[in-house]
Order: sequence, then structure tokens, then C-alpha cells
Amino acid sequence: MINAPSKAEQLARNLMAIAATLGALGVLLNLSDESTLGKMVAVVGLVSMVYAIHRFGRLGPHEPIEFALPEERDPPRKRKKKRKRAPDAGASDAQS
Repeated sequence: MINAPSKAEQLARNLMAIAATLGALGVLLNLSDESTLGKMVAVVGLVSMVYAIHRFGRLGPHEPIEFALPEERDPPRKRKKKRKRAPDAGASDAQS
């Protein structure tokens, strides 16, 4: 079962989303014209993204995932080869 994220984890995820949006908006503003505003928004977005990733990483490890081992099966049995039966010598003697 998946646990709901904690408040700190949700805040870090929201901060990453905001930082990514700021970075993309800064790049978009920088493409349209040569103003300083686009450069400043891109820098703020980049710095906030670094901070958000750092904060998210400092939340600590999650519970380890436990993988179940496959159930052991009996090894496949070897099939015995059927021997070809030699024609009965006694059967032909009985008919004569």
C-alpha cells in the first residue's frame, strides 16, 4: 500500500514545481526580448530548484521496498524415454 506523502515532502514537491515553472518562464521571457527581467526570473528559478532538490533529498530515505522471492518450484522431472519393444519371437512361434 502506498503511504500518503508527509507535509514536508508535499511542500518540497510544490517548491520544485514552482521552481521549474519559474525557470521555464525565465527562459521564455529571455527568448522574447533582451530585458533583464527574463534573466533574473531564470536565475531565481534555477536557485530555487537547487534549494528544492536539496530540501527534498534531506527528507531522508523512504522505507525500503521489499521484493518477495518467487515461490520455489519442484525441479522439472525428466521424462523417461520409451523403449521400442522388440517384436516378440514367442508370438510368431505360437501362431505356427
